[in-house]
Amino acid sequence: MLELQQYIPQIDLLYPEFVLTVWALFLLVAGIFVSKEKEGSVMSGLALIGLVVVSLFCVAGMGNKGITFSGSYAVDGFSTFFKFVFLISGILTILISGKYNRMEKIFRGEYYVLLYFSIIGMFVIASANDIMVIYIGIELMALSIYALVGFMKHDVRSNEAALKYFVLGSFSSGILLYGTSLLYGETSTTNLIDIQNTLILHGYSKMAMLGIILIIVGLAFKIAAVPFHLWCPDAYDGAPTAITAFMSVAPKAAGFAAFLRFFVVAVMPAKNEWYILLWLLSAFTMILGNVLAVSQDNVKRLLAYSSIAHAGYGLMGVVSAGRLIEITDGKLVFTEGGRMSIYAVLFYMLAYMFMNIGAFTMVIFMRNNSLRGDRIEDFAGLARVKPMYGAIMTIFLLSLMGIPPLCGFVGKFYIFAAAIKSELYGLCVIGILTSAVSAFYYFKIIKTMYVDAPPADFEVMESGSMKIALYASAFMTLLIGIFPGPFINFARNSFLIFM
Repeated sequence: MLELQQYIPQIDLLYPEFVLTVWALFLLVAGIFVSKEKEGSVMSGLALIGLVVVSLFCVAGMGNKGITFSGSYAVDGFSTFFKFVFLISGILTILISGKYNRMEKIFRGEYYVLLYFSIIGMFVIASANDIMVIYIGIELMALSIYALVGFMKHDVRSNEAALKYFVLGSFSSGILLYGTSLLYGETSTTNLIDIQNTLILHGYSKMAMLGIILIIVGLAFKIAAVPFHLWCPDAYDGAPTAITAFMSVAPKAAGFAAFLRFFVVAVMPAKNEWYILLWLLSAFTMILGNVLAVSQDNVKRLLAYSSIAHAGYGLMGVVSAGRLIEITDGKLVFTEGGRMSIYAVLFYMLAYMFMNIGAFTMVIFMRNNSLRGDRIEDFAGLARVKPMYGAIMTIFLLSLMGIPPLCGFVGKFYIFAAAIKSELYGLCVIGILTSAVSAFYYFKIIKTMYVDAPPADFEVMESGSMKIALYASAFMTLLIGIFPGPFINFARNSFLIFM
């Protein structure tokens, strides 16, 4: 009987996933009965209600902690933290999608269904305690986002972006799966804890090391780390801007959840030297992302390269965590610096979500019948005609730059502090210098808004729901920067995955 019980999932741990899945299927059926004229508003309203309900389930289950599905699925503070990031990203995306979708002639309810299934995939990734479960979550997330990127069927750029993203994404998933098979062949398991124990006991074979390198490649693609970033600018540019905002944050956070699960739990305790490979990955990602952003005149592509650079900053925290792990009496023990590294990455993902989605929301505001709103010149005179919007966009850009007292500064401060504790001084220098480079291209947009003259027919696309998303993002960017304590404590208490 006991052997049978270990295969029966603990349903109380899975309420958020269950509700999210049922609501996605409900949306799929509801779309059949809603008229074309009302489909956009009705479906967006239902989708919004569903994510709010799931958020309430996550709040109610914050104290829950357990492992189910034979040890392959973990519900803990770590996974709950990331689930909140995914849900808030989804809510903000729905709020900014309504009027934009009508302008782009996106009327199909499947838009919100695909958004839901991508979030379900992210939930699976955040809770995965097994490489195969990580892979399943990645595929569910990726397949949904491939379709969302190409949702503007009438736009050649959207179709091209979806095809490129699908081909490269499928290739990276194959590499990840092949690496998993090699690692399984050497350890006889795909469970992360069992992999850790096997590697500590028997050490690394060449085949296991090759498998881990291939898994690194697969995961690096998901967060757009250099040199696996080539899909990112085209996908961000061609996708509907609301989806670009979503995929710049939520899938990246899911990728970091997978990175932390795999490296900090399974790999680094047995061989800290893996930090060298991640060090190089972080350094080149910060350098190339910021340098390539300098020459961009398209805001969506500029923010795409900025997103690549921010993945490099996040990887700095992963490297720091791996350097500060100790094995005592066969058990995984974290130094204070190791704990700080983990919650620094979590806090950074939270802060990055608000400032980046906010910046893309302003791109949507600039969209009108005569402008796509995604070129820097389209922002000319924004601060003169709409001072409030100019100020809000400036807040987002300064936060992305890392200027106090905004949340981007606090996020980078903790990332750099963790790196210094880990004695990663070279990586800190690279991070500071590349942040200085980023000031050039962010200030280029600010200069255009405040100095250049607006066109005679200047107008912005406004709606009530978009304003809610914009003001909420700006408010949280300021709040987290000025009063970071509660949010840092939330992140600190969420790394219980490792305790």
